[in-house]
Amino acid sequence: MSDPREIMETGLGSIGKVKIIRALAEEGKLATIYVLHKRTGLKREDIKGNLDDLVRIGWVRQARYANVVYGINPENEYVARLVQLFRETGYVQP
Repeated sequence: MSDPREIMETGLGSIGKVKIIRALAEEGKLATIYVLHKRTGLKREDIKGNLDDLVRIGWVRQARYANVVYGINPENEYVARLVQLFRETGYVQP
């Protein structure tokens, strides 16, 4: 996916995705679906679907250890700028 409009619309397409990005940014490390469920209040099925989209567009990275874990992709310019905006506006707490 290379169209910036499509990337942004996919990444910001639901409040669930915004909550997941906020939770991962505040967590500051890799997080499991369980942690994201506790931090966002979203259903696990919704988290999985949203994470699939966020991983596909490169905003979130996925790693497999004992559990599958997720984290913000610091190399992705779109999500880096979005997290910066969230911090500047107080939506993400340091």
